[in-house]
Amino acid sequence: MSTPLITRSATPARRHPRRLLRSGTVLAATTLLAVGAAGQSWASTPILRWTTNAPTPVSTLTLPMSVDSAPDASGVYFAYYTTLESGTRPYAGFQPKPVDANGNRVLQAIFSSFNADATTTDDHCTYGADGGAGVSCAVRFRYTPGTMYSLVLKRAGVTGATQMMTGDVVETATGAAVAHIGSFGLPSASGRFKNADQGFIEPYLSAGCGQRITVTYGKPVGTEAGVAHTGSLPTVTDPSTGSCLSTASQTTSRGQQVTVTGNAAPVAPEPAGD
Repeated sequence: MSTPLITRSATPARRHPRRLLRSGTVLAATTLLAVGAAGQSWASTPILRWTTNAPTPVSTLTLPMSVDSAPDASGVYFAYYTTLESGTRPYAGFQPKPVDANGNRVLQAIFSSFNADATTTDDHCTYGADGGAGVSCAVRFRYTPGTMYSLVLKRAGVTGATQMMTGDVVETATGAAVAHIGSFGLPSASGRFKNADQGFIEPYLSAGCGQRITVTYGKPVGTEAGVAHTGSLPTVTDPSTGSCLSTASQTTSRGQQVTVTGNAAPVAPEPAGD
């Protein structure tokens, strides 16, 4: 099982919000780092579309993805948007990161909300999201390329006027816990997750435009009242203009494999001839 790279930081105080960018949210460790502003709107990035095929909104979303090959560097964010019944939109996803001090490969998982009424006491979270109001939670963990990890997002419970939202990472094949991303409260009227939504692949640093990354998306699962509904494989489409990234997709036995190539990435070598 992958080991999260976690040390505790002080609980953020709402009267001193720390603004973290969607693209630059970093781990709950000894420090919380802002990595830099997003280079562009997510609307001009490759767009992910996913569904759980559930007949109703769901209390739990399980969103699987593996990073098959990637540079050990910051630069690209593979994100899922979710929409609650009220219309508020938490988001979650993975970012490849530099290796840790021991040379282990690292992913960062993110779970955040733009809702101005979001609250948190979680050590993995801080106030602010994408330069505005909200809460941002993140954790880094050691990963194995090609291993499928799932974001597990839950409407975990309702107490009075507040519902608790939690985000965790598990190994998809075994369900083994990998890392806790974070948790935050939202108004209880926010409701459950809608059964389908979108996402984006964002070069949040200019370095992302020089990277080539291959990931595989698994089938999303929505669970409500103990019944799990499995969706179809996500699809990714490129915008007509405005993005330095392009994608190529193929369906494999493991899921929907997507190779993301920046327009400044080195040319891939030709296969060796006979």
